Amino acid sequence: MRVRSRCHKEIRGRKCILVDDVLTTGATLAEAMRAVEAAGGVVCGAVVLAATRPPAYALDTARGDPC
Repeated sequence: MRVRSRCHKEIRGRKCILVDDVLTTGATLAEAMRAVEAAGGVVCGAVVLAATRPPAYALDTARGDPC
């Protein structure tokens, strides 16, 4: 993932908020953060519209363990 070179001037030194549709492992947000920071932006936070349950939680729920 990368920020388009023509956008580097606009993003350099600016505060940015990342927006992702679904959070699974966080890898997409981590890569977006790396790309924004590489372009000179400052990531201040992230907004996620939906999140999946971690696989370990799904296994515990399937066994009837509420925790």
